Parts: sequence; C-alpha cells; structure tokens
Amino acid sequence: MLIAVGIYLILVLHEARITFRRANRILDHADSIIEILDDKIAKPAGSLFGVLGVVKEVMDMFTEFKGKIKRNHHDG
Repeated sequence: MLIAVGIYLILVLHEARITFRRANRILDHADSIIEILDDKIAKPAGSLFGVLGVVKEVMDMFTEFKGKIKRNHHDG
C-alpha cells in the first residue's frame, strides 16, 4: 500500500512539474507581448507627450516675450 502511495505521489509531482512549466512559458510569452507593446506604444506616446510639453513651453515663452514687447512699446 505504501509503495502505491509513493508511486502516485511521484506521478502527481510529475504532472505538477509539467503544469508549472506550461504556466511559466505562458507567463514568459505574456511578458514578451507586454514588452513589445511597451516599446511600440507606451514609449513613443511618452516621448510624444515630452515633445508636446516642450512645444507648449516654447509657445508660452513666445507669448510672454510678445507681451513684454507690447508693454515696452506702449511705455516707450
């Protein structure tokens, strides 16, 4: 009886090992998909927001500069 339980335990552990390997492959695949999405979508979007932020700052500086010129023209 004890031998049968031991053999059954070995079979169960073997099946568990195969299941964990499959799950690990699925997680590796999901990780690679997420990495591809990050490289193709998230990073360009982040750099796009960075570029738009710089453009906004330049436009704000230009508007402020124009306002100073108008004030100096009215004062002078």
